[in-house]
Amino acid sequence: MQSASAGVSVDQLCRLLEISRSGYYAWLHRGISPRKQQDQRLSRQLITLHQQQPASGLDTLFHMIRRKMVCSRKRIYRLMRQLHIQSARKFAYKRTTNSRHSHPVAPNLLNRNFQVSKPNTVWVGDITYIPTGQGWLYLAIVKDLCTKKVVGYAFSNRIDTALTLAALRMAVKREHPAPGLMFH
Repeated sequence: MQSASAGVSVDQLCRLLEISRSGYYAWLHRGISPRKQQDQRLSRQLITLHQQQPASGLDTLFHMIRRKMVCSRKRIYRLMRQLHIQSARKFAYKRTTNSRHSHPVAPNLLNRNFQVSKPNTVWVGDITYIPTGQGWLYLAIVKDLCTKKVVGYAFSNRIDTALTLAALRMAVKREHPAPGLMFH
């Protein structure tokens, strides 16, 4: 088949495609439909949000966009597929323990006895890590085994001795335990 510039007229192409000549010219000068324009705005918004927060999935992106623009979840899903946008999940595991050291192992004084009858006699502590947009945030807590209450806590962007000591200091300042406290 020859192109229109090679001698084939618009009339011949319209007859071949079984469309009216006026319909062809209306289509040619119509411009982008309002729905297509909104899809383009939504697409730009999706790309921007995905670049800022690559771990966000369909539901998160949908709720973020819905606050600013009218759209459906299905429409966002379709646009995400067209744009090849997927949630980029990072593996949530972060190694925090160094088992290869020459330090002596502390004795297990608690020996799995988690039933304590008197407050402020046995405390336990733990550290957890929280992923944020600016890196990891570490949380250390101190919990009383009798009352099951968190008696001290601390946050830090580093997992070190200072974090644990800050949580322990808070617990001591708040609870004033008697001598002989066991902290595990």
